[in-house]
Parts: sequence; structure tokens; C-alpha cells
Amino acid sequence: MQKEKLTSFEIAVAEISFLVHATEEKDRVINLISSVLIVDKDEFESENLLGHWGNQIEMTKGRLKGKLARDVANTILRSLDTYDRKKMLCSLDDYVDDKGTLHLRLDKQKICEGKIELSDIDSIKIKFKPKLFFSRFKQDYILEYRRLLGSND
Repeated sequence: MQKEKLTSFEIAVAEISFLVHATEEKDRVINLISSVLIVDKDEFESENLLGHWGNQIEMTKGRLKGKLARDVANTILRSLDTYDRKKMLCSLDDYVDDKGTLHLRLDKQKICEGKIELSDIDSIKIKFKPKLFFSRFKQDYILEYRRLLGSND
């Protein structure tokens, strides 16, 4: 019975957010991120903010549902290099919360170079929210993310 429930796992929502600083060209950054993650740039909305020193910052967010969310998850998880993949596989418990949401931070500068890498500095924050099942435990979600990362460990 448990096996049947796990096969119906799917990403339902992807929430993407990142900052665009005054020193960056907003349109260029959004176009590059859209291109690498294979997301239509019109999916992003920006809000003007002021930084600590009064500098202009734009918070840019996108919310994808269904197939678009699953496609972005697959693009990212399959594009990670061996080091990032192993890092995630060894510590998936740190990336997944109790509701099964996978929290990632990608290096914004590397994405602008066409590469997908994990990073905590100047990052693109991404949350992948799975279709929820009340009978699931965190470990069930971790097993599914392992499968998406291409590991049967």
C-alpha cells in the first residue's frame, strides 16, 4: 500500500525568488535565469525595495504550478554536478521540511553563466512543494527526492 502512494508523488508548486541589485541589469538577469531554468520571463514579478544603505533592490518572484513546476524541478535536479548532487543526497534532511517542501538556493552568478550550482551567497531561492498526502512522513518525501536526484540509496 505504501509503495502505491509513493508512486503518485509529484511537484505541485515551484516558488522562485531572487534579488536584483541596482548594479545589475534587471532585464538581463531575468532573461538569463529564465533561459537556464526554462521558465517564461513573464512568470516573474518584481517589487521595488530599499536596501540597508538606501540602495535600490528589486525582489523578483515567480510561482509555477503543475507541469511547469515539475519541469523546473527536473531541470535543476538533473543539471546539478556530481559534487552538489552528493552534497544533497548526504543531507537531504536539511533541504526538506516536515511538509515535504524541498528548499534550494542556487548561485545567481553561475546561473547567469549558464550553470546550475548550489550556493548560499547571492542566491536564487527555490521551494518545490509536493502534492500533499496526509499519510506521508518526511522520510517518504526524502525518498522521492532521492529518486528525482537519480539515486536509489
